Amino acid sequence: MVQFSRRLEEASLATQSLVCVGLDPDPNRMPVPDVFEFNKAIVDATKDLVCAYKPNAAFYEALGLPGLEAMARTVAYIHENAPHAVVIGDVKRGDIGPSGQSYAKASFGVWGFDAVTVNAWGGLDTVEPFIADPELGIFVWCRGSNPGSADLQDLTVETPQGRMPLYQRLASSCREWNTAGNVGLVVGATYPEQLEAVRNICPDMPILIPGVGAQGGDLEAAVRSGTDHRGRLAVISSSRGIIYASSGPDFAHRARSEAETLRTKINEILANEGLGWP
Repeated sequence: MVQFSRRLEEASLATQSLVCVGLDPDPNRMPVPDVFEFNKAIVDATKDLVCAYKPNAAFYEALGLPGLEAMARTVAYIHENAPHAVVIGDVKRGDIGPSGQSYAKASFGVWGFDAVTVNAWGGLDTVEPFIADPELGIFVWCRGSNPGSADLQDLTVETPQGRMPLYQRLASSCREWNTAGNVGLVVGATYPEQLEAVRNICPDMPILIPGVGAQGGDLEAAVRSGTDHRGRLAVISSSRGIIYASSGPDFAHRARSEAETLRTKINEILANEGLGWP
């Protein structure tokens, strides 16, 4: 049995990469009409450059049953053709009791995700169904990449350790819940100070970092603040910046180029910090 955090490290080491490609199909932007064929081409073009793929379920659900079928085929294709890569289902589940248990069963047993994003507004009860198996992981939505995140996530609350922003209290709770080594957090690259605060609270936990592509997050700050002391355990995600780099027939080639550029930039930052790959 391999803990999820270790699986993630092995995935990064296999390609010497912290890059995650978000697979967010949009028929208005895809240069080919078939969602699975689009995803397949992206995966084939980037699988030696990334540590993870992140299908966002919302885009597939919006396409009805054909979209869900494409998501299932995509996950299966990644497992078969990029077996090193971790597949993160961006589903942001957050229910309790039998509903939460069913969502966990669907995420891991039906869709085949290796990890999922979770909204922990309901506390530990919303998290427990997803962390029963140490080999499967979660990323708890802790501090968003959108400006509106501050409305609630930055509110100051009382804690046993004193007053702190709510997102930091959540990070502390996630550290307590991480008894099996399979809990991570989601923190946007667009807020590097908050990212650094979360890393300080959770020094040995994975952090999924969206927002470095089309959302304009500071990549260098994300790498410096988001990785652990070894330059690892960060998953730096880009979706639109990679998969829609071109709207023409060269879309897969351009996606590869963007993924390679992102990986190179990240690895240069790590190397400058003395944290390059062995």
